Amino acid sequence: MNNLISVIIPVYNVEKYLHRCVDSVIYQTYSKLEIILVDDGSTDISSIICDDYQKKDKRIRVIHKKNSGAASSRNEGLSIAQGDYITFVDSDDYIELDMYENMMCINEKYNCDLVLCDCYKENKSKRDIFTHNIREGYYDKEMLYKEYFPTLLMTNSVDYPATISNCVCLFNRLLLDKHRIFYKDGLRFSEDLLFGSQVMYYANSFYYMKNHCYYHYVYNPTSVTNIFYKNKWDIMKQLHVEVEKFFLSLKDYNFQRQVDLVLLYIVYNCIGNIKTSALDKKIKINEIKNILENVDVRNMFFRIKINSLDVSWKLKLITIVYKYRIKILFYLWG
Repeated sequence: MNNLISVIIPVYNVEKYLHRCVDSVIYQTYSKLEIILVDDGSTDISSIICDDYQKKDKRIRVIHKKNSGAASSRNEGLSIAQGDYITFVDSDDYIELDMYENMMCINEKYNCDLVLCDCYKENKSKRDIFTHNIREGYYDKEMLYKEYFPTLLMTNSVDYPATISNCVCLFNRLLLDKHRIFYKDGLRFSEDLLFGSQVMYYANSFYYMKNHCYYHYVYNPTSVTNIFYKNKWDIMKQLHVEVEKFFLSLKDYNFQRQVDLVLLYIVYNCIGNIKTSALDKKIKINEIKNILENVDVRNMFFRIKINSLDVSWKLKLITIVYKYRIKILFYLWG
């Protein structure tokens, strides 16, 4: 196994977690690594920590840039990466020391465009295994069409697909270069979705290491996914626009329903974000009305058959309320 892996780590104000993250990478049993730390305009000592690591390990390269989000930082890393394979680690997470060795063993045997493992989700002293409702093992292109494409963008339970966490993926660099796959700048939420789904669409081979948990996703209350953003709807709506633009232009598979489910997920997420915020009640009402009256949302609800969704009866009821705006204010705040 002589292939070089480029490990790209976006860094922003994570001085509390950064040593654990980087140490878990530099002490990998698979040592042929290029480690790219992209400091995204940190205002704590994260940038100093990055520079210190670069002095200690010749495999480490550091980029300092103005703050513009994880998507931009990953693109910066991709632009200088020299590896045969590409992977990512979020700087508040960490990985098992044999993660890349085990994934490269699979890759050496099957020569895949994409290898994916499972992860642990950790919150203080609690640790849960996070896995996906797809079979383990090898998929060729025909198998991907038949088994994976029906949930490539979104599952019928209105949840993200297996590749939503790009950090548990090992990507073949040739595939990324051939199809010019990068992150969409400006997306600060779920930027993994479009990238991972595009890679999986183009992939000719895939291996899923089900129940092999090598990545530790650590709950961080200050991360971008866990704090309120007043413009979250506008940003996530742009994600839907990009998903729609790419996947509805394809002729070999009909992704319309999954594109609609992406928008439904965004509606759930953004309204939930508004409801739990500290905004004034009148502002909350106006924000939710703005979402539900959006023309794309209205068209999505027209096409979606709520009874066909694999969700709880409670979420189906909420979806009906959103679709028809039935006494919406009474239901949400009564």
